[in-house]
Amino acid sequence: MSDLSAYRNEFPVLNQRTYLISASLGPLSVRSRRLAEEHLDLWQRLGPEELWGEHGLPRLERCRRQFAELIGADPSEIAIVPSVSSGLSSLATCLDFEKRPKVVLTDMDFPTNHYVWRAHERRGAKLDVVPSPDRIRVEAGDVVDRIDDQTPIVNVNRVLFESSWIMDLPPIIEAAHDNGAYVVVDDFHGAGVVPIDVHELGIDFLLAGVLKWLCGGQGLAFLYCRSDLIEKLDPLVVGWFGTMEPFNFDRSGLRLRGDAGRFETGTYALPQAWTASGGLEIILEVGVEAIRKRSQELTSYVVDKAQEAGLELLSPGHAERRGGLVRMRVPGGMEGAKRILRQLFDRDVVLDQRGDALRISPHFFNTEDEIDRCFEELVKLV
Repeated sequence: MSDLSAYRNEFPVLNQRTYLISASLGPLSVRSRRLAEEHLDLWQRLGPEELWGEHGLPRLERCRRQFAELIGADPSEIAIVPSVSSGLSSLATCLDFEKRPKVVLTDMDFPTNHYVWRAHERRGAKLDVVPSPDRIRVEAGDVVDRIDDQTPIVNVNRVLFESSWIMDLPPIIEAAHDNGAYVVVDDFHGAGVVPIDVHELGIDFLLAGVLKWLCGGQGLAFLYCRSDLIEKLDPLVVGWFGTMEPFNFDRSGLRLRGDAGRFETGTYALPQAWTASGGLEIILEVGVEAIRKRSQELTSYVVDKAQEAGLELLSPGHAERRGGLVRMRVPGGMEGAKRILRQLFDRDVVLDQRGDALRISPHFFNTEDEIDRCFEELVKLV
């Protein structure tokens, strides 16, 4: 921890609250706040040509390169999108469901994945949803069993947002490719806390945002598209920044970019490029391997404390199958969980709630002392 403790000064909230919920909202760093103020200063002083051409677009490209480095991709394979929902919706329009209608996904995926594919039921998509046997895990074999020659795409969440179970991707990717199907990975709950190399794994598409473990704030996400697939895909959700020369203002045709930027649409949420680049910079400095090691130490400590408190664990017990959060059931059902959460807020302990459970998600800058304080307050309330 000695090498990481200096980063605590980057996150002022740690001096005010016991902040253990980076799986929901990564805290604001001094670096990202300074960059946000830099953007406001530029906006105050400059006209659009200067703000965009000399500062805004280069800052966005910096974010693109940073995320590419994070996941082992080339910057040309990365599109900057407003959200995972937006990027996945654009990708979905590239598929023809007439001959291959089956979309395989699981009942533990983040709901936005289901909503996107359900919207395409009117185009012929048929959802094949793999159930979890225990609301904690989904076995890769159960997903593989659903993949066949009727499947155009398999939707996988690498780290399940409720339980933090880490999916076993290689057999799913192999089965999908053997059947001529693509794999799209929603990695919002993995990127920045669990290492990944998209080229090594052979992933076709991956989406993630900067909101959580990347500590970059709202309004900016990324879509990775494997390089050899880019020009085979023609999204129906388009905009001027997805075209070859947006500032030519040519209305005579639609000429999409030759890189993953073809999935980009309208004017970017420019302020978020500054805060996002600050968060990404910190994560890359520390390194995801180091973050993963520290995360496993901290979440294992949370598991031990939960068991000492007699709380039912709703996340994997083994650190290698667990992402960055631990979920535990508390008494009183959903209303009880809500009540306890609000009382913890009053005590400056910040967690979050899903159903009748609380989630604790320490990041690399948190400490065992903070977890001790969390449980000191929690056991008074359960």
